Amino acid sequence: MEIFFLLSFTLHNIEEGIWLPKWSKNAGKYHVQVSSREFHFALIIVTTFGYIVTFLSMTLGQFQEIVKYVYLGFIFMVCLNSFFPHLIATIALRRYAPGTLTGVLLNLPIGTTIILKSLETGVELRFIIMSGALITFLTLVSLRYFFKIGKGSIHEY
Repeated sequence: MEIFFLLSFTLHNIEEGIWLPKWSKNAGKYHVQVSSREFHFALIIVTTFGYIVTFLSMTLGQFQEIVKYVYLGFIFMVCLNSFFPHLIATIALRRYAPGTLTGVLLNLPIGTTIILKSLETGVELRFIIMSGALITFLTLVSLRYFFKIGKGSIHEY
């Protein structure tokens, strides 16, 4: 299931990478306006983190609870991302927000399945929620800096 998560997460990020920078110019409060280079830099960092935490969970998660909860918290964040900003922005702006379909049709069901299966093995929901909240907060704070670094470090294309 972890491989399906990585595939859906990657497809979601490709969809965002292609269309979100242009869309962000008219997104208002639903997304800061970002250039391709800013967004792609941040996307590479977040995608890399997703791959690393998934790999660590697959290899160490059965031995290290913290790794397991960081992974499940990351999945929780990705599931939340399907709703905000994607689905809510699509409804509020009455136009498609890039990432909505892959988020709602792939990330949300696969992520939810992984979380539900983990609950069957004794993982505690409250720790998933706490980890998810922390990872969501840290990601939101970090994105601002990733955009700033990306703005100055990658040539526009």
